[in-house]
Amino acid sequence: MERKKKLLIADDNEHIHNLLINFLPIDEFDIIHAYDGEETLELAEEELPDLIVLDIMMPFADGRDICKKLKSDPETENIKIIMLTGKVEQHDRIVGLELGADDYIPKPCSLSYLVRKIKNLLDKE
Repeated sequence: MERKKKLLIADDNEHIHNLLINFLPIDEFDIIHAYDGEETLELAEEELPDLIVLDIMMPFADGRDICKKLKSDPETENIKIIMLTGKVEQHDRIVGLELGADDYIPKPCSLSYLVRKIKNLLDKE
């Protein structure tokens, strides 16, 4: 049996966590949660998830800084990152991708679309 993929949901909005928990197939994912930037960095470095769904605007550390740090560290550079954020301007999207995000999805978005993006990125491993 194939191992479950580890997914870190990093968002300060508990509603986002609950939506994703209820929508993601639990037989395919082990889900861990972070509610601020510091916790996100700690869990990413300790748990080495396969993918992070990362909000930009969080307390204690900005998602862009987190992405840049993770993608510049040899221990965490291969973690896939999807930025899921309310920052919807074209400039924000470009900056997110330049920092190393594997995808950039503005909120609100279709949950089925987000799940498909997660699966597509993980299938490329």
